[in-house]
Amino acid sequence: MINSQQPPLFPTFDSIESVLWPGIALAVFVVTAVLVDVLILLAPRWQLVDHPNERSAHALPTARGGGLSIVLTTALAALGVCLRWPQLLPAVLGGVIVPALVIAAVGLIDDIRPVKATLRLLIQIAMAIVVIAILGPLNSVDLPGIQTVQLGWLGWPITILWIVGLINAFNFMDGSDGMAALGAVVVGGFMTLIGLQINNPALILMAAFAAAAGGGFLVFNWSPARVFMGDVGSAFLGIYFASLPLLIQERERSVIFLPAVMALWPYVFDPLVSVIRRACNGHNPLVPHREFLFHRLIRSGVSHSWTALLYAVLAALGGVAGMVLADQEIAAEFRGLAALCPVVLAGFLVLGIESRCRRVALAAPPGEALVCRTAPPLAGPAGQPTEQRSL
Repeated sequence: MINSQQPPLFPTFDSIESVLWPGIALAVFVVTAVLVDVLILLAPRWQLVDHPNERSAHALPTARGGGLSIVLTTALAALGVCLRWPQLLPAVLGGVIVPALVIAAVGLIDDIRPVKATLRLLIQIAMAIVVIAILGPLNSVDLPGIQTVQLGWLGWPITILWIVGLINAFNFMDGSDGMAALGAVVVGGFMTLIGLQINNPALILMAAFAAAAGGGFLVFNWSPARVFMGDVGSAFLGIYFASLPLLIQERERSVIFLPAVMALWPYVFDPLVSVIRRACNGHNPLVPHREFLFHRLIRSGVSHSWTALLYAVLAALGGVAGMVLADQEIAAEFRGLAALCPVVLAGFLVLGIESRCRRVALAAPPGEALVCRTAPPLAGPAGQPTEQRSL
């Protein structure tokens, strides 16, 4: 982030900004919802239709690429931050908006006509380098109750891995109705609260705009979804949320980075577990599959709605722990315990899903005992969608 002094916090109660910025966030919500409705109508003409295939569980063609609305409204609203505080223009525009728009453009092309995975990865790495070159890498991480871990020369590769990893993780999590959109609402909301704690207007507003856009999209993405976010929206949100904590000035970044991203933990943990599991089983983790934890939960009989809500609650608990972690007035010992919250929640998530799948398997008729582990065949034409799309 630029080293200039942080602009004064807004809004004051006697300022028009106390109404202006919440009004813009509300407008982002409304305009996003309207644009999604329009994109649903235009999807067939633009070849943005997700047709069921052997990796899908939805039975009917469904509009995809609706995340384009999130891209447009979030990026335009974020430009308002640059207009209000011109000194933030290099960081906000060059370090967040432009790289995110490039990733969104690649995602949109991929939604229409698949782009080679290698090319996508190279572009993601290139944009991660751009973000770091402008905002700076994560050079250290403060672990309350332990010490500050200095990353040294590892700062650059770790930050690149963080950005590229979150792009793909959020894309993976766009695999169940409402999952990624509700995640954007929760994650954006808690990043906004963290921004308020540290008096960072750019983080406050840009996170709030993403949360509002996610809420507008959720109107049409809640189960049963009428539209899918597509790579254009999920990849955009991935790099956007990965970059926002880097807007924090370097002298505070080591302390605030971990609290700012703790609400993201379930949307990072699930893809990470799936990648490790597939690699250990000798499968290519980059090949589209339906072996994520939330897939197994849905196949065990839990609805899309309850699955999305479960992950949102887990994210919110991580976000609350992050706020505790960011409060320097709380004793280091208690903040250290808060830092362990995602670890404990992750253990409960895995054990809960494994236990449920085991019970379902024991109760299943012969030949269906692996229902939680093996993706079922595609439903017939008259079936109802049971999963958002192939991953």
